[in-house]
Amino acid sequence: MIKSRMALLAMASVAAMFAASQAQAGGTITNGNYTVGISDNGQLFDGNAYVGFRRGADGYDPLAPGTPRDSWGVSTNLGSAWGDDYNYGSSGITGTGLVIAGNSATNVITTNVGVTLSENFSFAADNILRIVHTITNTSGGDLDVTFQREWDTDIDPTFNNESFNVGADGRVTDSSWYGFDAPVGGYGGNSCNAGCDVSGDLGGGIQIGLGTLGAGRSISFIYLYGISQQGQDVNQLIAQAQGVGATYMIAGQGVENGSRPGLGANSAFIAVGQVPEPASWAMMVAGFGLAGAAMRRRRTQTVFA
Repeated sequence: MIKSRMALLAMASVAAMFAASQAQAGGTITNGNYTVGISDNGQLFDGNAYVGFRRGADGYDPLAPGTPRDSWGVSTNLGSAWGDDYNYGSSGITGTGLVIAGNSATNVITTNVGVTLSENFSFAADNILRIVHTITNTSGGDLDVTFQREWDTDIDPTFNNESFNVGADGRVTDSSWYGFDAPVGGYGGNSCNAGCDVSGDLGGGIQIGLGTLGAGRSISFIYLYGISQQGQDVNQLIAQAQGVGATYMIAGQGVENGSRPGLGANSAFIAVGQVPEPASWAMMVAGFGLAGAAMRRRRTQTVFA
C-alpha cells in the first residue's frame, strides 16, 4: 500500500536537487504577536516572507533556520502523495487552492492517489495553530488511508533541542523525534512508539491511521503546531496545548540548560487533537467551500516527483 522507504530515498536524491527551486509561493496568517507561513502545497513556511511560525516580539521561529522543513503525506491503495518542498520534493499533487483570510486560511489539494485533501488553518490560541484536515475519497472504490505530518525544529538559542512524546491517541500508528523522515511510510529507527526522549538537531512527526474510507466518503482530523510564549516553559506549553484539545504530541525544548527539568528558554510541539465542536465545524466547512471554488478557478500545477 505504502511506497517503501528505500524507493522514497532513491527518489529524494533527485528531488532534493530541485526542492528549493520548486518551492511553492504562499502567504502568511497572523494572530496578534504570532505569524505562520503557509505554502501553496499546504506546508508551514512561506518562502517569500521567510516565515515558518514566528513570535513577533523577538523573532523566535523554530522552523525558519536551516532547512525550513514541514511536510504532509497521504498513502492509499493507489500510492502516495506529499507536500515537502524543502526536503524530498513534493509529489502526486495535481492542483491546489490556497486562500488567505487575515488570521485564517483554507487550502484544497487534489492528488493522483484517489483522494482530495482540504486544510483549514486557524489559531486555537495566539501561539497555537490548528489545522483541520478533511480527506475525501474520489477514487470510486474503497481505500485504506494513512496520513502523517512532520517538521524540523531549530530552537533558540542553541538551534538544537530535546524531543519527547506526551499523551496518547488511538489513531496514532507511529511517531518520530527526528524531523527529517520520509513524508510517507512511517518512521523506522526513529520511532517513538515505545516512548522517546532524544537530544540533537531534531524535530517531530506523527502518523495516524484513518482505516478504510468508502467511495465518496470523507474523514476529518486535526493537527496542531505550537511555539512557546515568552517566559513560558515547555511544561506550561504542553498544558496549554492539552487545554485546546491536543491528545498526543512530540514536544521539543531548547537544551541550553540541559535536559528536563533543566528547562530551555524556548519550546515547540507538533500534535494531533480532537475535531472542533459542531458550531465551529460548520464555519470551517463553509471555508472549505470557498477554497474549493478558488481552486477551480486556478490552473492545475505540475510538481516534480
